[in-house]
Amino acid sequence: QASQEKQFSSLHHWLLLSGETPSSSEDSLITALEPLDLQLDSHMTIAHIGANMKQVLLHDVYRIGLQEPLIITPPRDWSAGHHFPSGPQRNNYNGTHLKTSVLVMDDTWDTYLDVHYKHFNTEAKVHYMLMTYISELLNFRMNVTLTDTWGYPLNGSSCFTGIVGMLQCGECEISAAGVMWKGERMDIIDYVAETTKFRQVVGAFMFLKPSLSEVSIIYELPFSTSVWATYILSVAFLTVVLDIVQHIEKSIWPLSVPSDYPISWSDALLNTIGIVCQQGSENVPKNLASRIVFIFMMLLSLFLLTSYSAIIVSLIQTTSSAISTLTDLMQSPMKLSINDKLVNEITDPTVEKLFKEKLYTQPFHQAFVTEEVGMERIRRGLNAFHGLSGAYKIISDTYEEHEKCRFKEINMFEANHVGFPIRKGSPYIEHMRQSTQWMKEAGMVGREEARWYYPKPRCESNGQNFVSVGIQDFYPALVILAYGILLSIVILVAEILYNKHHSAPLETHLESCTRKKRNGRD
Repeated sequence: QASQEKQFSSLHHWLLLSGETPSSSEDSLITALEPLDLQLDSHMTIAHIGANMKQVLLHDVYRIGLQEPLIITPPRDWSAGHHFPSGPQRNNYNGTHLKTSVLVMDDTWDTYLDVHYKHFNTEAKVHYMLMTYISELLNFRMNVTLTDTWGYPLNGSSCFTGIVGMLQCGECEISAAGVMWKGERMDIIDYVAETTKFRQVVGAFMFLKPSLSEVSIIYELPFSTSVWATYILSVAFLTVVLDIVQHIEKSIWPLSVPSDYPISWSDALLNTIGIVCQQGSENVPKNLASRIVFIFMMLLSLFLLTSYSAIIVSLIQTTSSAISTLTDLMQSPMKLSINDKLVNEITDPTVEKLFKEKLYTQPFHQAFVTEEVGMERIRRGLNAFHGLSGAYKIISDTYEEHEKCRFKEINMFEANHVGFPIRKGSPYIEHMRQSTQWMKEAGMVGREEARWYYPKPRCESNGQNFVSVGIQDFYPALVILAYGILLSIVILVAEILYNKHHSAPLETHLESCTRKKRNGRD
């Protein structure tokens, strides 16, 4: 009854007293224990009196697997007044076979461990190699069962597919693939220990940093608001001074200023705009004082335009760092695409919103593409693709050096834990956990990651490639020109209508006067 109710688990300790030494399978007590479920993590101890009546000999009894024979540990002494001695380590599985699930996606089992194909299914291969090390440490063999998915709820039921489903149904005891720690899986399976961060397993959104002209209006960037304000105030001040000086000169020396020389405010404003735009002015001052003001205004505009032009040229070749979070990516003009392997892993609200606004609004064949297609789209600009570690190989093989220097990535997921899943209540979990932790501390996990994961492309040169100026770069100037043309047409039409409206009464008055003169003559 205790066996049926799982009372021989790691939570209960049993001490059986025997008058005989349990040295053989013919012992009556051992025969009675044979059909019981004494798993690897059970605490079943048999005690009997030794040769000395004050001496007690202790033996542990357990089995490695359900179909394996009972193992009786060598005797250990215990006497009154001393601590109860611990049993020997049970970390030798004596070559027993454990059913193991292995994840295979976009790959075949024949090339699974071929380093020439390490960019396929990389994360699963890393975990498989780590599990082979654990099997050597604990001396067991893996009976491999292949699957192509991590495991998700089946049609909303409590049953799972893939790796999680195999562990849930008892088809496998352990898994040689890393699975993300998720709350809905905690009731179905156990996790051995963390092996790596989820970020390294599932990649990130990758893109080339856009130029400043693609994400902002570069004509607003050269100077700060304070510089623009200072310049506008200076020009306005010099315009007023120039107009005042010209009026004073005309009033004091009327003969020194030509009669046809305009000095109205509108003319002064047009002169100022011409000087600022480096177009000069037809109305050059005739006197010394006004010419000095005029020269200073031209010098100010020259220095400003030189600095402005130099900064604009630099900005055209500069990339933007404004996109650094998922929210920035969502609000940018970037087009997104992704490989559909990881859609079921998404639980973050920001990521779900990003998908609804950027992915699900596109046709399926444009939103979900292969890594080759996605990485090629990135090179066109204003495209982001969620790639795995295999995308690094494509970048290393096909991208130019200046493109590697513009490469950037944004994590889609917060850092989460990935570890080996194991059947719920498995007796092997503690040994697996200790072995995994030992491999992390010994550097074996880092070694396998360095061996299988392609490194992130590095920018070897900061040199900027030749950048051609496109429509996007001077699009704001074209918009201003279009607005100017439209405004001029509107004003022209208004002037025509105005002249027609005011010229009609004048013509009527002239005709009436002409008629009166004719009538008077008659």
